[in-house]
Amino acid sequence: MTYKVGRKGEVFIREELLKELGIGPGWIALQRVVDDRLEIHFLPPEHNRSLKGSLAKHVKGEGIPADADWGKIREEAWDQMVKEDHFKWK
Repeated sequence: MTYKVGRKGEVFIREELLKELGIGPGWIALQRVVDDRLEIHFLPPEHNRSLKGSLAKHVKGEGIPADADWGKIREEAWDQMVKEDHFKWK
């Protein structure tokens, strides 16, 4: 199906295409010209949902307590990385 470009440059995108891509109100449309065609990339809006617990199934062991000292944890992680020689120049 073809559509005409409106007077103000509007282009109609069929609803079923938007649904197929999962695009809804509030998404950002990035546009750029590539060779002789227009590409449109859609970015979802920022969400305000909590991500708490979303990685729980990927955590091995007991995890980190809520009242943990993050500075100490970071230092211990860096020390471990140095001991395992992860910082070699290649």
